[in-house]
Amino acid sequence: MKRLLSAAALLALAACGQKAEAPKAEAPAAAPSLAKASRTISYTCEKDLPITAIHGTNAEGKPDLALIIRGDDFRLTPTDATPGTRYTTEYGLEPGLGLAWWEQPDGTVLLQQSKFKTINDPTTAETLRTCKVKTEPDGAKAAK
Repeated sequence: MKRLLSAAALLALAACGQKAEAPKAEAPAAAPSLAKASRTISYTCEKDLPITAIHGTNAEGKPDLALIIRGDDFRLTPTDATPGTRYTTEYGLEPGLGLAWWEQPDGTVLLQQSKFKTINDPTTAETLRTCKVKTEPDGAKAAK
């Protein structure tokens, strides 16, 4: 009986000294994101409202627009509009109101809002500000 216990104790000690390493499974590589910024433009809107527009693609590779307004980030998607290009989101500057960014062929941009359920209809949107691409002051180019 003592021999049996001694043998069991030796086997237990031997097993403790060896670490069984589990096979290391490699983590699957994450698919590359299709999100990409392609163009950033600074705008000045009526009543001195600065807006930064970042054109690009979202994670699915579809066109989108990010607007930075008063430090808040709004993500907009393209909608049908003539003339120009119009982007909308159901989340706007005020609760219950959507936001639209309508780039006109002449370079003017309209910042609009409407009830979020009708924001994709250009005829229901109220224009909040008219915006233009920000230009450098006269002295800024000479200072470079």
